[in-house]
Amino acid sequence: MHPDFFHSIDTSLFSFLNSFLSCTLLDYFFVTITDARFWILPAVFAAALFIMTEKKHAVTVLCLALVTVAISDPFSSLIFKPIFSRARPCNIDVLVPGGHFLFGLKNSFSFPSSHAANMFAQAILFTLFYPRKWYCFFAFAILIGFSRIYVGVHYPGDVLGGAILGLITGAVVYYGYRFSANLPFLKTKS
Repeated sequence: MHPDFFHSIDTSLFSFLNSFLSCTLLDYFFVTITDARFWILPAVFAAALFIMTEKKHAVTVLCLALVTVAISDPFSSLIFKPIFSRARPCNIDVLVPGGHFLFGLKNSFSFPSSHAANMFAQAILFTLFYPRKWYCFFAFAILIGFSRIYVGVHYPGDVLGGAILGLITGAVVYYGYRFSANLPFLKTKS
């Protein structure tokens, strides 16, 4: 199938999710949760609580979470975005008609969504450590991914691409950690 076919489907989905569903209350909600500055205090609080309850295991998981983002974010932003060079729906040159652009116009590239890559990487990493709570981790990742479409900075395909990149990254970090933990020369003697 022709790439224009997929772009037209992506644009139609964007228009529905971005414009048709918009309202003032959701505008405030999604602008707030998609902005990383609003995550700092809740994330610090959650990390402190996690460390208090899980002790050493929490430190390991949080360190792996940092490693995961240190891989997923530059891969999406510095490697894949320049390769694909896809304009955002809020780019002045390709502005999607009737779009609801809550962060104004942007010239940076769109595919894949770094927010989605980072959130889905965390979701799979935490799910692999805590499988019973998978729905919490993925619900948050999906919410953040949707927020990127709602505020008008990404097409649904960008979010899907970021999610796939994130899932791969988080799984590689987790299984890399598990593999390295079983290497004989890295095991500590009790």
